Amino acid sequence: MSFNPKSSWKLFHSNLQLTFDSETRVIQVVDKRMNKIWKQAPFCDTLQVTKVIQQDHILNIELTRGLSTWHASLELTADCELSISLSSKATTKFDKLVFPNAFIPPDKEHYVLQTDSQGLLLPVDDDYYPLEEKPFFFAGGGAAMSWIGMTDTALESGYMAIFETPFDAAIRLGRENGFITFYPVWLPSMGQFGYTRKIRYIFFDQGGYVAQCKRYRAYIWPKNDVIRLKENQKRFPAIEKILGAPHIYVWDKARETRFVEELKAAGIDKALILWDPNHTPYPEPGFDNELKALGYATGAYELFSDIHPDAYPGNEEIKGMPLKRNVFPGMFDNLTARQIDGNCYSNEFGNYICPDAVRSEIVKRVDKELDIYPHETYFLDVYQSNGIYECHHPEHRLTRQQYAEAIIENYKLLENQYNLFLGGEFGADFTGSHGVYAHGMMTLQRTWFICKDTLTEGTIYYKGNWSSNPKPSIMLGTRTAHEDYLKYSINEYTRVPLYELVYHDAVVTSWRWEDCNHHCPEIWWKKDLFNMLYGTAPLWSLDQDRWDSFKASFLKSNHTVCDWLKQVCYDELVMHRFISDDHKVQESLFSSGRRIIVNFGDTDFHYEGSLVSPRNYLTL
Repeated sequence: MSFNPKSSWKLFHSNLQLTFDSETRVIQVVDKRMNKIWKQAPFCDTLQVTKVIQQDHILNIELTRGLSTWHASLELTADCELSISLSSKATTKFDKLVFPNAFIPPDKEHYVLQTDSQGLLLPVDDDYYPLEEKPFFFAGGGAAMSWIGMTDTALESGYMAIFETPFDAAIRLGRENGFITFYPVWLPSMGQFGYTRKIRYIFFDQGGYVAQCKRYRAYIWPKNDVIRLKENQKRFPAIEKILGAPHIYVWDKARETRFVEELKAAGIDKALILWDPNHTPYPEPGFDNELKALGYATGAYELFSDIHPDAYPGNEEIKGMPLKRNVFPGMFDNLTARQIDGNCYSNEFGNYICPDAVRSEIVKRVDKELDIYPHETYFLDVYQSNGIYECHHPEHRLTRQQYAEAIIENYKLLENQYNLFLGGEFGADFTGSHGVYAHGMMTLQRTWFICKDTLTEGTIYYKGNWSSNPKPSIMLGTRTAHEDYLKYSINEYTRVPLYELVYHDAVVTSWRWEDCNHHCPEIWWKKDLFNMLYGTAPLWSLDQDRWDSFKASFLKSNHTVCDWLKQVCYDELVMHRFISDDHKVQESLFSSGRRIIVNFGDTDFHYEGSLVSPRNYLTL
């Protein structure tokens, strides 16, 4: 053990060398396996280093800002990992804290592994992608999983950061030396530091994004009690009916048994059928039992997170829609989550409900509904996509972690008391295996929400609206894919299945429900190919007119995509790789040994003695 006023401190291990400069507060890591240097940007925060003590492979650092003191521990482990913890008095007050600082990409030949939704190779010299600070588990640009990484363009060397305490944390994207990088941001817990924060950096000399995903899988599965679909199905046998099948929202006359019988007769042998009680007409009682008799999984859209004030005129709609989701008469003051100043959290859809306060209301509504419609599942909107919040309501105060835990308790209530398996919007992984399916993960959410042309009526990109209650055009219309969508969400050059490499055998994912496979007909083929490549479910939104207009395409999609999914639906996605330099040809390998090669290009591709034709696939 030692302490002296020197400015440069070093930690060594067989493959890594770490240097910490106490004057600049910069960490540099040399990966000796390929002599690669990862150096942090100069520190802009007012944090000052007042003491450093070294013990073997650990540096203990005292940091001060104003009258506050923090203690950082940097430990270099034998398996090329840098474990960093940050502690202080529980009562230390602060706004935000960045520590450690961002590592600068060595050159432009690198990608940020952006874990927004399914995954994106974000070029570090990209000049358009929004560089913002977002908390974890927020579908408007936050990470679905509690990690982010970087890899070289050869998809070999790189590093990842696992946030071991993600609930009071955010990722800030910014530029250093002209290149995109990321900063870990620690947030206060109820205004105070509260508890020790931890982040772990893992350095790789090979394996790229696949290796990083598998390292995260090894970490998060035991932490969050993740289990495979096959195991979950023993408890909820109806899960089998959503695997290798389209997930379908039905509207208007498609909520009649006659329509679903038409699907069955046409060759749709299995499906997940969902409907939204915020929209009329309601199915006839007995609809669920008739779906079950056809071999379909049956369920409904549910929402326990939004509420309007009691005087809101739209609350009157509950008279015609008795199961309307965001109406809790007379309960506004009791149920709403509150900010520290007493105001409600809100967005364009309403005010946020505290997940702890709403539990008794969940029981009331579900008891009422299941007597009429004995569902097998609920799609729980928002819970996994809206982020997690502090609730300062005096009757149900919650930290962000407690807020997340309250959401999980509501999942458990629905599972245990009603034998329902559950899905959600976005794939926030703090829910573990309580969310069996996650709609929206195939849509890269950040670039889905930034495109303003999709909100402008009269443009070919307009995604529609909710104005027609029985047949909302946002769910049933068609549009042209915007250039932003083509560049990011559907670009085979930069898309990667980060989420599937971690969760394919535990969670079934699909596109957003406003972004179904068929919503942009000219790229329907491409979305289907991505479903096959990643082993994910197609998502359809149907009324009678939509089905009649595109029946042949729906049947082709079901035949090609779902016949393949049935073969790999229980498998781990073991490997994904780009075969061609232009990334037009890609391969996925599943744990059963089954492989698929997809050709997104416009020319034939010869692979292992076989021909993969344009816009087509080969299974092995």
